[in-house]
Amino acid sequence: MKIACVVFLVACVYAHGAVRYPAREDNEPLQLRILPTQIHTTTVGVQNTADDELLASELALLNNQQRNLIEDQIANLLEGFRDVVINGNENIPPLDPVELQQIGPFSYSSNGIRVTGYINDLHADGLRWYIVDEVTFNALRLALGVRVTLPWLRVNGSYDANARILLLRHDAGGNFRVFVNRVEVSVDLRVGTNILAGHLVLRELDIKIDIHDTLIQIDGLVGSPVLNNIISGLVQSITQAVIQNELEKVSQMLSEQLFDTINEVLKDYTIADILG
Repeated sequence: MKIACVVFLVACVYAHGAVRYPAREDNEPLQLRILPTQIHTTTVGVQNTADDELLASELALLNNQQRNLIEDQIANLLEGFRDVVINGNENIPPLDPVELQQIGPFSYSSNGIRVTGYINDLHADGLRWYIVDEVTFNALRLALGVRVTLPWLRVNGSYDANARILLLRHDAGGNFRVFVNRVEVSVDLRVGTNILAGHLVLRELDIKIDIHDTLIQIDGLVGSPVLNNIISGLVQSITQAVIQNELEKVSQMLSEQLFDTINEVLKDYTIADILG
């Protein structure tokens, strides 16, 4: 869903310069293939305390069976989350598939041109097929590591856009498809303890995302030839650097939100709860 929004927003940002691109046939699909992309972001909270060091020394005494038990419990928790992804719960709506009737409006104006658009009937699926590759626990660093692979992710829908160029109004619309092939996500987090209550607290969150291949396609453009040429030219002009920059912003936002969310969950647990 984020990638679909990025496509439209990037088109809006450069709309004033896109009229230089040659016209296209109305039924000719636009395709953009993005090369492998890597995203890395780290969010750091309060640093280690003396209590953290004491806890680490105690956990270092755990035998291999106890450490494996912690890793197994985390892996089982992640596998159990698959039912939430499919069916949702009282706090989280179903995540696969995701269906939204409308997103927007998105708008941009510059040099006498104002472009506004909506994404309609968005459908995204594939999240349920994630694979938990590895779970690790480092007692000395109070660190947990999770490696997950998403074999594929598919997003499709339609859009409507209109532009006001000087005194003239132009309208267009069409369909889009985004296919992401193999996403590998590594999440490493370092925990500590709350001095007052002994509850767990997140110290550091490190997220790395590898996207192997992405195909964006827009077809069925109808309406204003001027606006169609703007959209088609700009989709073709999107560079790897632009996509990388936008995904870095999304990654940082995701990291900050997850940092707060994980801390909210951890505040109800102590290390004894995990070991038990």
